[in-house]
Amino acid sequence: MISWMQRHNKYLVVTIWIATIAFIGAGAVGWGSMNFGSTANSVGKVGDVYISKVKYAYTYDNIYAEFAQKYGNKFDRKTAKEIGLSKIVFNNLVNEALLLNLANEYGIIVSDKELADAIANYKLFIGKDGHIDENIYENFVRSRGITKRDFENILRDELKVKKLLRLIDVKPLDFEKEVIKTTFLIGDKLKYKVITPKDVNVTVSDDEIKKYWEMHKNNYKTKKEYQLSLLWTRAKGININDDELKKYYQSNSFKFTDEKGLVKKFEDVKDEVKDKFLLEKIKKSAAIDRSRFKKGKIEATNKETLAYGDSKLPKEAWDKISKANVGDILKPIGIKGSYVTIRIDKIIPPQVMKFDSAKELAKRDLLKEKTYNKMNKLADEILKEDTKLDKESKGFISLSNYEVLSPLTPQDSLIAIKKIFADSKEKGVIDFKDSIFVYKITEQKILKDNKLALLNNESKNIKSNELIYNLIKELSKKYSISSYLKD
Repeated sequence: MISWMQRHNKYLVVTIWIATIAFIGAGAVGWGSMNFGSTANSVGKVGDVYISKVKYAYTYDNIYAEFAQKYGNKFDRKTAKEIGLSKIVFNNLVNEALLLNLANEYGIIVSDKELADAIANYKLFIGKDGHIDENIYENFVRSRGITKRDFENILRDELKVKKLLRLIDVKPLDFEKEVIKTTFLIGDKLKYKVITPKDVNVTVSDDEIKKYWEMHKNNYKTKKEYQLSLLWTRAKGININDDELKKYYQSNSFKFTDEKGLVKKFEDVKDEVKDKFLLEKIKKSAAIDRSRFKKGKIEATNKETLAYGDSKLPKEAWDKISKANVGDILKPIGIKGSYVTIRIDKIIPPQVMKFDSAKELAKRDLLKEKTYNKMNKLADEILKEDTKLDKESKGFISLSNYEVLSPLTPQDSLIAIKKIFADSKEKGVIDFKDSIFVYKITEQKILKDNKLALLNNESKNIKSNELIYNLIKELSKKYSISSYLKD
């Protein structure tokens, strides 16, 4: 995923910058750890437009939550740092600010009625009567750690930029349509072979494993461990009826959405609603318990020595623990209707594993490396002697006419086809790490134009994206850009 983002950075910069409201259904991840510069209320200035800290943090949270929702456990704070998410977010907001400067020059405004209509269009804020519910709206804004004024300013900026882009929208010329259409209608017929680990025979000896481990021993370390004192604040003696739960659900329905941002039915999330309701009820008690714990007036409920990421604590807790120091006492964290206050007593750094402990891991990696090398060698041989290509595409493939190239998955087939058309060579190799795709184009022709509407729309999208990208480049020369955000 990281390499994909790096390769497509140009388009990330162009496509994510209007991201504040698009991810309205995503959960907030908290931004107390953001490290800002010394300027009081902003992280940067573009022309006459300031980028506020609130807007930066809100956008960061939403984009982070969207990636976390999409990629699950594969996306965390470490991954966000590796891909430079903070820089991506800042660049996105710089791009928006460049366009806001231009919109202000043109005198583009967003009226209060346009703003109100935009807010009313979000289904998350709609109550039982089919109209916007002020309580839901206010609870949503509060849950994101911002004010209604902040939220409405963010939305007003987005609407202003959208107005600007509508004004400068340019339709593709007939010649441009024809060029793009031809590109999408070029069809290739393929012969190919998919090489998998089953196609090569690899063995390793104990001596090879030992030698490999000695060369790579720093890759085999124990997980960082933490000695923790845990203080639990539990919901005791609190009776809750369905009417109370339903009332809480109706006022906080935006917290219970699916991956598409749609509100789930009460019956489907009743247990989750109950957990969150209980957390609201004991929030004050948890804060009092933490204060007494800090003063030594009460003892921890229990002590644990846990490796980083242990399932006994949720991901949110580990994110905070990983940033804490010995002696720190974290703010209470909600876990299934209870709060836990965590004190970090000791941090045990990772240690290089002894050979006996690391042997199976080193064997796995050595086998993988030798297998990959043999697969690449076989791919080179087949490329030179293409009579060994044992499969053929069913028909002519093109950028507008995909085909699943068995045994590749539909996703890998799509990647392979795009790479084939991005390369001007007659034959080549596409590396999927767990398999290698070797191909040769045996025939080529222009396909019939049976998707004219789709291609015309694609032409418009390509021209619009290039127009916005180039406009932003020119505006960056016109308006000065200052950053107060620390790395």
